[in-house]
Amino acid sequence: MKKINIRLRKLMAFTAVGAVVLFSSCLKNDHYDYVIQVAGIAFINASPGSPDLDLVADNVREKLPGVFSYDSSYGYLRAYPGYRVFGFTKKNSHDLITFQPFYLRPGDAYSVFIADTLGAAKLFCFKDSLNIPDTTKFANIRFINLSPDSKSLNLLSGTDTLFSNIAFGKATDFMPVNPDTYSLKTGESGSSTTLSTLTNVTFKKGGIYTIWARGYEKTAIDSIKIGLRQVQNNESATEANWEQ
Repeated sequence: MKKINIRLRKLMAFTAVGAVVLFSSCLKNDHYDYVIQVAGIAFINASPGSPDLDLVADNVREKLPGVFSYDSSYGYLRAYPGYRVFGFTKKNSHDLITFQPFYLRPGDAYSVFIADTLGAAKLFCFKDSLNIPDTTKFANIRFINLSPDSKSLNLLSGTDTLFSNIAFGKATDFMPVNPDTYSLKTGESGSSTTLSTLTNVTFKKGGIYTIWARGYEKTAIDSIKIGLRQVQNNESATEANWEQ
């Protein structure tokens, strides 16, 4: 790990377009107000056993709404569009755990996950869909595999396979499902062994949901074993007063 002011400075040459305040939607000068269409960012901690982390954006430590440890999530936060560099340190540390540049398009929503243990942590950015057509009859769901030692996961409801062969760090497209209460489970593709379950998951009509697997298959430590988590993306956007 390197100090923030060393490693991020090396990236600023090609991220200067995005090197501005993270959580804002207006840019002003002495004479005019320039209204900029921002992007929306959700941050999710899927790093097994992670302590409380600090967010660094374009070489500036940014305050999240609360503690950002394992299984914490916050969104959506306003961010200027363009090339942005996001990274994380341990709480009040100057040593970067990991960082990654991403390109944010104006008006789009994204989920940024930190995954794997801190010594091998990686950032993944997925574009979210908050305005899916034909939500009057269905819910829409997608699945992301963030279990580092998995090979390729399936997500099932009962005996029905919803998504198959999803490798680590990959996400499916959103798929319509009937509004209902589901019991979900995940396992390796080609195996009948259930690795984790998530019961009594209600998908509401018009809801847009992300389900992700995090943690390790091959561990005896309960707190970092593979598990499933879910969030309703369009509900998070409403709560944060952020819309496309």
